[in-house]
Amino acid sequence: MIELKLDKKLFAPKFYPYLFDYSNRFEFYMGSAGSGKSYFITQKLIIRAINEPIRILVCRKYATTIRQTVFSLFCDVIKRWKLDKHVKINQSDYRITFLHNGSEIIFTGLDEETKLLSLNNIGSVFIEEVFEVEEELVEQLNLRMRGKTKNQQIIMAWNPISQ
Repeated sequence: MIELKLDKKLFAPKFYPYLFDYSNRFEFYMGSAGSGKSYFITQKLIIRAINEPIRILVCRKYATTIRQTVFSLFCDVIKRWKLDKHVKINQSDYRITFLHNGSEIIFTGLDEETKLLSLNNIGSVFIEEVFEVEEELVEQLNLRMRGKTKNQQIIMAWNPISQ
C-alpha cells in the first residue's frame, strides 16, 4: 500500500474539485499552454492508479510525440512525489506499472489504429491534444473501455487554437 501525503497546494485550485471525481464518463479540460491542465490530469491519474487497480491509456495522435510530452510528464510527477520505488517504468515500451496493485499506465500514439485493437480492460483514457484526433478514434477508445472498472472515464485536454 502506498500512502500519499500531498498538500492541497500541489494542485491547481481551479481543477482541485475534480481530483477524486470519476462520476462523469467524459471530462474536458481546455486551457492555454502552461495552465496546468495536463499536469493536473497526470496527478489525478497517478493517484487513481495508486488507489485502485486500473489500466489507464494515455494517448496522443502521433506516437513520436509521446516520449517528450505525456510520458515525460508522468515520469516527472512520479519522481517529484518520490514514487520511484513503487513503480516500474518501462522506457522502451512506454508503460508504468504500480508494483503494489498491478495498475498500469500505457502510452500510445493513435496513428496506428491496429494498436487499439489489442487493448483490453481499459478503465480510463487520457487523450492529450484531442483536437488533433478524429472523432471516430475517440469513439473507438470509448468502445475499448469495457472492463470491470467502476466509473470509467475518457479525459480530454487541448489548448484553444483561437478565441
